[in-house]
Amino acid sequence: MSVFEFGDQDYGSMVGWDPHRERVEKMKEEARKKYPRAFAPDPEMLFVRTAEQCVEMSTRWEPMQQLFGPLWLKEELAVLYSMSGVGKSALAVQIAESLACGTALAPFNVPQPGIEVTPQRVLYIDFELTLPQFSRRYSTESDDGIIENPYHFSSNMLRAELYWDGKIIDGYDDYTDMLFTDIENKLDAHDAYILICDNLTFLSRNSSSSGQVAFRLMNRLQELKKRRLMSILVVAHTPKRDQQLPLTERDLQGSVDITKIADSTFALGQSFLANDLRYIKQIKSRDGRIEYDAENALIYRLAKFDPYHEEHIQDNKPIVDNFFGYSYIGTDDERSHLQPRFRPVDAKRRPKLNERLVKYAKMLAKQGLSTAAIGRRLGISKPTAHRYVGKVGQNARLT
Repeated sequence: MSVFEFGDQDYGSMVGWDPHRERVEKMKEEARKKYPRAFAPDPEMLFVRTAEQCVEMSTRWEPMQQLFGPLWLKEELAVLYSMSGVGKSALAVQIAESLACGTALAPFNVPQPGIEVTPQRVLYIDFELTLPQFSRRYSTESDDGIIENPYHFSSNMLRAELYWDGKIIDGYDDYTDMLFTDIENKLDAHDAYILICDNLTFLSRNSSSSGQVAFRLMNRLQELKKRRLMSILVVAHTPKRDQQLPLTERDLQGSVDITKIADSTFALGQSFLANDLRYIKQIKSRDGRIEYDAENALIYRLAKFDPYHEEHIQDNKPIVDNFFGYSYIGTDDERSHLQPRFRPVDAKRRPKLNERLVKYAKMLAKQGLSTAAIGRRLGISKPTAHRYVGKVGQNARLT
């Protein structure tokens, strides 16, 4: 008779049986719920090297590639901000197209060995413009409203619009969780490593002016950047501000929570020298290089122009102003472009020498405009324009 058999009973199934196992497992499960840390593995989140090893490794790295000069570098999370209606979207699209073409915008188009950017796939998420509005910006329009001469974007430039039926899919936390999942899927599907989001407000159904919401969104973007080793530019708003004062990080909506997470920030301002003049000011750079500060702001003209102007002239083709964007003029002190604190009662009664118009006339002359064209632009006579261009005013220090 087997040791596990007794009479008609078979006790072989009792091998290894512990009558207290179920009670012990239940006690462990209760303890795990009550004291989860006691059962968790030790976290391993820090990778330690000597400082000497860190410096030695950095000497073997390639120079940081510039996506928009030193204002936005490769694998950075950057923020571009300004008041509504100044031209943030136009600048964001132009930056996206320049990266898609592999051609840097002026004045950053001077070849620099080791930091050239080749044509890259760019996903531009446009929450601002409808398709007809976008089309009109990048084409000409006939007198009867027909869109003509569309600008031909690079095939690397991808534009996305939001479509959402208002429903939260089961398994997702909220609208933001769904949107970020879809963004990652689209990045994978189109093999894009550069993301431009216009603008931050639409990444959440809650107000991004809330510090908590802004902090959450920026953290999601920073995590996305690090995990995928990609570059992200976010467009953001400034609330209503005193335009007599210089642009600072305090003008950014939700500034504290956004700027401390962003790698770099730069602001776009409206110049009061002329309606079509803008300036760009570098606010923050994680690597510490602030090259375009208040005393050396970048000056641009915002208008429709022909990006292939020189090629069309050489090929005897007509000039087609079908691209709404920025033409580089030079650098200048931000203070020269701020709203003056005191204005004359009668704007038509100008002094004989308007230093602000003198400065703008010189900018236009550097672009190659004739004195007649400058006069028409400024609303002054051709002789006055000629005098302004030739005038050596103390503020005329554009480079």
